[in-house]
Amino acid sequence: MKKRLNILCLMVFVVMAIGILPFAYAMGVGFQAGTSGDYQENDVPEIEQVVNAESVHLMPARLEGLTMGSIRNEVTGQEVSIWPERVMVNTPIDYPGWFTVMNTVTQWLVYVVLIVIMVLFLKIIVRVNKGRVFEWKNVRLLRWLGGIVLGSSILTTVLQIYGASIIGQQFAVKGFAPDYFSYISVMELTVGLVALIVAEIFAVGLKMKEEQDLTI
Repeated sequence: MKKRLNILCLMVFVVMAIGILPFAYAMGVGFQAGTSGDYQENDVPEIEQVVNAESVHLMPARLEGLTMGSIRNEVTGQEVSIWPERVMVNTPIDYPGWFTVMNTVTQWLVYVVLIVIMVLFLKIIVRVNKGRVFEWKNVRLLRWLGGIVLGSSILTTVLQIYGASIIGQQFAVKGFAPDYFSYISVMELTVGLVALIVAEIFAVGLKMKEEQDLTI
């Protein structure tokens, strides 16, 4: 059973590593473009375009008057219509100063939270492998794990939705409306709640064990 547990835990770390790959790939592409010298100066986007790049999540508000864009299919050479569900737009958005600071701090905090989650997760696995399963310290570790995952997910979701509402007041696409639901990370919320539920299951089991030990 321990072997199976360790395999599942290893799979968790593999999945987390896969989730980081897109960010690492984007960083690598940018680094390569900046050091290869294979591009012309005109090919480099202006700094304003980079600073003003905003991610916008959209959903159809009504079928009438939808504005469909187009893009070239490099395989067939044909122009095909695109449905703007999530797009990057180059438009300046006037964010409140506190939100800009809060958003920047939160983005860095996410990396710290990820490290903390990994440390807590490793502590739980090490204790289980040593045979120290049904102990109150494991309950506390699970509660911390679930609370941190849930709290960080709620914080980032609230900030993203609030940021999207600001964008929605200053940018709009005909026939589309901001898709606020797409900013909700259902998976992260579920993982946090599951960790808290498992912690309470452990707590109930330990409480019952202590009560049985007192009656003997």
